[in-house]
Amino acid sequence: MSIARHHAEWLSLVEVSGPFLSLPVLMRAYPQGLEDIDPAVAQQLRTAYEEWHEDLDHRTRAAATHQAWIAYVLRFVLEFPDSAIAEGQAIPDTLKATVPEYGETLRPTHVVRDTSDGTPRMLVVA
Repeated sequence: MSIARHHAEWLSLVEVSGPFLSLPVLMRAYPQGLEDIDPAVAQQLRTAYEEWHEDLDHRTRAAATHQAWIAYVLRFVLEFPDSAIAEGQAIPDTLKATVPEYGETLRPTHVVRDTSDGTPRMLVVA
């Protein structure tokens, strides 16, 4: 399987939005390709994704389903330990981005931190 096709297979497992997760970005970042996807994990991920996507139309369930989706991806698919994930009050208030022209302040709902020193390394905003 070609590297581009392999990247496209990975991308088919996630909601793609914006310029941050795209085939050209993956080709630059991982020219050798990504790890193979375990077929059982891929099927479970597709099922969880479909449940999440269906609930987007139901306002009363969408927020809870969205949080569960993020937690599922971080813990099950990416296999981050609980000690590496901060949520809610455990996220420092300094981790935010203000967009004055829109009057918005963006804050992450989940933070994946380096467990060796507790420093945030990647933000997941939902």
